[in-house]
Amino acid sequence: MNVRREKERHQRRELLLEAAGRVFGRKPFDEATMQEVAAEAEIGMQGLYEHFASKQELYEQVVQARAESFHLRAGAALAARGGSPLDRIEALAQVYAESFQDRPFSLPTFVRDRVQFDWGFDSRFIPSLGEIYREERARLKDLVQEALDQGLLRPLDPEFLTQLAMEVIQASLHFAHNRVPREDAGATVARAMECLLRGVAREVRS
Repeated sequence: MNVRREKERHQRRELLLEAAGRVFGRKPFDEATMQEVAAEAEIGMQGLYEHFASKQELYEQVVQARAESFHLRAGAALAARGGSPLDRIEALAQVYAESFQDRPFSLPTFVRDRVQFDWGFDSRFIPSLGEIYREERARLKDLVQEALDQGLLRPLDPEFLTQLAMEVIQASLHFAHNRVPREDAGATVARAMECLLRGVAREVRS
């Protein structure tokens, strides 16, 4: 295959992944169809199956592509930010916000899969995608543990604090998801970090 044809094939594959991401963002995996993906991408079914042998393979590739992009952006952001572990948690939240701002359709897919992973559901995707979520969680947990070691957080269980951080970030992303006009990613992150570190009560309960 010559260079031009290989480049065109790669571009077609990326187009299909983007189209599939939009479809899977609107519908659960079991309800979405390959026909809908083909229509979204404006390509024939044969062209779709030339790239992806099954709907499951396509879905896994959509999630893996998101994860690879996130890992690269997160690694670069953490290296550039430095500072305290709380500063780096904020940098990680910024990557989440920017990633989903660029591709808002991928947020529902991410949330569905992460909930299944967190709760230990027997999902057909866990063998292939479980490692993605383990790595993302481990990265955040390491920062939480570092903050605990430095006395920057209350001495609570690191697993609990990791889950709390993920849920607060997700809540802020969800709030921003349908805002019109679109909310700046920095505002989404600032809200998440303030609620995570200061809570939401006006006064401390006695």
